[in-house]
Amino acid sequence: MDAYTQAYNDSGNMVQAFGVITTSGQVLWQSNNWDLTADAAQLGKAVGSGAASVMQNQVKYSTIRTTPDSLVARNVQGSGILVLAKIEGDKFVVAWAAAEAAPDGIYVDVDRAAKSLKGKI
Repeated sequence: MDAYTQAYNDSGNMVQAFGVITTSGQVLWQSNNWDLTADAAQLGKAVGSGAASVMQNQVKYSTIRTTPDSLVARNVQGSGILVLAKIEGDKFVVAWAAAEAAPDGIYVDVDRAAKSLKGKI
């Protein structure tokens, strides 16, 4: 998927996993190094609810910032950064980035990739 490649390149190779989910928990696409199936519904609900934390692949991420259109969370043990950014309607990009990445910078890169998917998924 071009959007994943875009986020990977824009982030200086920090975005290492990427997927597209719906707020109801449907996985529309995911990179082959990641499985969002078990957590997609919970992740989809977390964005709009202002969740204090989210779980992905049995790893807890503490929310840094959340809006109705995005969520940025970091694992305090150093297991990385999780970002959700709205594409349109009920569709969101979910991306995982390396722990040493800057959360705000990663959000910008993932949001740009999400916007590039508008009308395509």
